[in-house]
Amino acid sequence: MIWRRGSRGPQPVPVGCGDGRHTMRTARLVLYTPRDLLDVEIGAAAGADADAQRWFGWIPTSLVNPETAVHLLAIHDGNRAERLRAFHRALRRELTQPVVLPVPAGEQRLLAVVPATGLVAGTSSLSPDRDGAIGFWLAPAFRGQGLGAELVAATARFGHEHLGLESVRAGTETLNHRCRGALSAAGFVPCDGPPLHTLPDGRVVESAWYRHDAAVTSRCAALPEGAVTTGE
Repeated sequence: MIWRRGSRGPQPVPVGCGDGRHTMRTARLVLYTPRDLLDVEIGAAAGADADAQRWFGWIPTSLVNPETAVHLLAIHDGNRAERLRAFHRALRRELTQPVVLPVPAGEQRLLAVVPATGLVAGTSSLSPDRDGAIGFWLAPAFRGQGLGAELVAATARFGHEHLGLESVRAGTETLNHRCRGALSAAGFVPCDGPPLHTLPDGRVVESAWYRHDAAVTSRCAALPEGAVTTGE
């Protein structure tokens, strides 16, 4: 798979890991490194609604408005060109720029797509330089279906089998029972962590921490030779 810098058209979905990009499958999802900035924006739109922001507390000015979020979350590879026309020309050029890949120890993101429809179901992140910290969220239409556990389990497997991390961690608000249930269903176990956490918007919440360990780890072909990851 080759990504050409400066290409204006939609990039193909990767079929394997390589050149710093990752892909993997679960029972109901295909996960891969975002290809362009449009992928990144769709992933962000999946967590921009009020229900998600009750827990995430992202800075309000960073959120897309509800109408734009609905437009973005309806995009799939079959209608990308048509839906991109809703944005002005300069923004279209920006959105079709390939994603600048992070260094191996930096935050890695995965876009989660439902193969049958091509729609984005959610996004996850893993930060090897922050003790393997995981984050994840689902788009409103895909909540309540058990996909949270599937997504976070896949992200843990991504850390263990693609990045070579022995342990990954996730923190959530104590009262976020849906997230805690997904973590438990994915095989995460409670662990020690800071009792309080400050969200980006300044709110301080009580936090619960979980970890997922692997006895055997591996590194995939996407990591360049000699790359160093942490979080082990």
